[in-house]
Amino acid sequence: MICRAKFLCGLSACVSLILASPAVASSPPAASPYAITMPNGVDEEDFVEIGGIRQWVTIRGEDRANPVLLIVGGTQVDGPGAILSPYVRTFQPWEKGFTIVQWDPRGAGKTFVAAGGTIGPDLTIERLVQDGLELTDHLRHRLGKAKIVLLGVNFGSTLGVKMVMARPELFSAYVGAGQIVKSRAERERFGYARLLRLATAAGDQAALADLKVSGPDPFREPRDPARVAAFQRAFVRYRGPVPANPMQEALSAPHWTVADLTAAQAAAARNEQVLGRAWGESFDYASLGPRLSVPVFVIQGEEGTSAPAPMAKTWLDGLTAPKKLFVTIPGAGNHALETHAAAYLALLNQYVRPVALAAERRLGR
Repeated sequence: MICRAKFLCGLSACVSLILASPAVASSPPAASPYAITMPNGVDEEDFVEIGGIRQWVTIRGEDRANPVLLIVGGTQVDGPGAILSPYVRTFQPWEKGFTIVQWDPRGAGKTFVAAGGTIGPDLTIERLVQDGLELTDHLRHRLGKAKIVLLGVNFGSTLGVKMVMARPELFSAYVGAGQIVKSRAERERFGYARLLRLATAAGDQAALADLKVSGPDPFREPRDPARVAAFQRAFVRYRGPVPANPMQEALSAPHWTVADLTAAQAAAARNEQVLGRAWGESFDYASLGPRLSVPVFVIQGEEGTSAPAPMAKTWLDGLTAPKKLFVTIPGAGNHALETHAAAYLALLNQYVRPVALAAERRLGR
């Protein structure tokens, strides 16, 4: 996901290299590999007026008759800063069976850039949920659909559940990826215990030494940089796979520039500094339920640390919904949506697409 750890680590070096190179095109060539030429296809990238501000929305799909899949992204650390809209290549195969909608919410991505690179006092969970519902209504009318599928990713899964709870009639299904259902402190303690278990089983003395230094709560304020660094060293040894070249893919996406991506990084960092910890600790996660009126699917990496699969399964087990399914992707971690995009798509096609099509048939669409 853009602006998550994997993106942040290499961005500065990549930007420096690119700025020293010949000019980077701000839009794809006419023969772009991302062009959608099917007669019933849709390929729209533009700002939409949502919640009183211009917000960046992309709509891509090979057949307008397909179900609409709205992806609501977010960071692994409880903020709206992370975005998926530049990952056109990753999600291009998804466009055969779904119309894929990507949204840069307020405080993130191109929407952050359009707002002058500032985060206002209106950036609240309630405001983001209302923006998401307003966007959903816009999509339904724009694409002629009574209902859409909502895919909530990491912090976006918190927003997604709240959106479905508020207006279930707008959605044919909810899908959680990296479903967050517990406070940030609880997830961090779980992640620490997981790393300790894996390092012990492997006899990894270096990782065990780092975990001894970090302790189970290295990110609690006031942060000790030495403890944070020790935890990160242990974490990278046992994290799941991460996308190999996020910057290269992002820079190949239509309508994205180095300046946009640099600003997106700034948005994520600013959100984490100003909002992330407070949201992660103060949000009432017990409010995510106990009932959803649409089918609920949780599909995520088996080895995720930031949004642990066992926590998500416990939440889903206690949820009342017309249909429920929990699936983990073996070998995947926090970035399952990107690193295992083909496997994720196969599960969407197997379980979610039939539900969405059945809902459309019932409504005569």
